[in-house]
Amino acid sequence: MVQDGELDAFPEPPRFSNFVTRSADVEVTRRHMPHWQLDGGLYFVTWRLADSLPQDLLRQWFEERRVWLEKHPKPWDSETLAIYQREFPQRMQDWLDAGYGSCVLHNPACAESVAQVLRKFDGDRYDIASFVVMPNHVHALFQLWGETKLVPLLQAWKGTSARDINRLTGRRGTLWQQESRDTSIRNLEHFARSYHYILDNPRKAGLRDGEYLYYDSPDLQDQLGPWCGEPDEKIHP
Repeated sequence: MVQDGELDAFPEPPRFSNFVTRSADVEVTRRHMPHWQLDGGLYFVTWRLADSLPQDLLRQWFEERRVWLEKHPKPWDSETLAIYQREFPQRMQDWLDAGYGSCVLHNPACAESVAQVLRKFDGDRYDIASFVVMPNHVHALFQLWGETKLVPLLQAWKGTSARDINRLTGRRGTLWQQESRDTSIRNLEHFARSYHYILDNPRKAGLRDGEYLYYDSPDLQDQLGPWCGEPDEKIHP
């Protein structure tokens, strides 16, 4: 039996800790890319404006990726994985950072409207570790709560922010690309690498203060501990 005062000896579980493992009960869905749905899962997600990448670049990317995957069936060793990350996720991210499209999120009011949508249910339906609103895309690192599901949450974030931004700018039509890129966080190292990717993205894109909007949880660095420093391996999370 726990006596009065002894509860302080039991540390609280880490706030961000539900990592995906081989034994985790996940649901996998697919459109252009696979999506892993884990109850209470911890995710790194990227979504972008509909005009953020020229269609010719996208067609080139998907065709080259299709051919590469046919030639390199899984499972992959670490070297093959690093090549894939560099040639496909990282190359697409480099295109996003180049600033194609209307870049309406460069407008501070539009960026703030996205931030408000993300923060609205923070600590209630999910916990946000970190996010950055770039001129034409958004990265977010967060953990779901209870019955909250990833796909409906992303749809709500994108739908609400699209209405707000269209109202602010007087624009009409589709704002966001329909599909997002989500990655289930595997372990603390992966979590730290995702955090550093978000933190460093504005610098890599050559943005100055006021040209992006960054947020991280007040207790995030305490949980990362020794992982809070710059990670040695710089690949896309």
